[in-house]
Amino acid sequence: MLNNEIKVGMKVKQIKEVGYEQFDRLGREFEVKEVNDNVIMCSNGYMGFGISRNEFFEYFEAIHEEPLEYAVIEIKDGIKTIRNGRVTIVILPDGTKGVSKCLPQDTYDTQKGYEIALKKAQIKSLTKELKVLSK
Repeated sequence: MLNNEIKVGMKVKQIKEVGYEQFDRLGREFEVKEVNDNVIMCSNGYMGFGISRNEFFEYFEAIHEEPLEYAVIEIKDGIKTIRNGRVTIVILPDGTKGVSKCLPQDTYDTQKGYEIALKKAQIKSLTKELKVLSK
């Protein structure tokens, strides 16, 4: 892999046995689904797993250097942020989602998209909480 860069959508295959029978899938292809500071999440449709960066580079190699998806996924303070084109999705720790979309005639602003999606998610979360308290 070039420059040890791992991207969402990247296709990889297992090149070395892990040592655990249920995880040894030599030659099988997987797709990188999520990347954060500690773990790389991969799946091939029926099997998914998380692996550390060091293990990832030891047991897998890239099939395609260019990502097939262009989404950027970040996780900070338990809040997951997904940016794909002109759309930003924020997922709070309780699973509540907020989405912001930039109109074609507008200029996309990453920070503003995040703030709008975050506020929408927070409003949904608080609305759910209020309904529970109102019962």
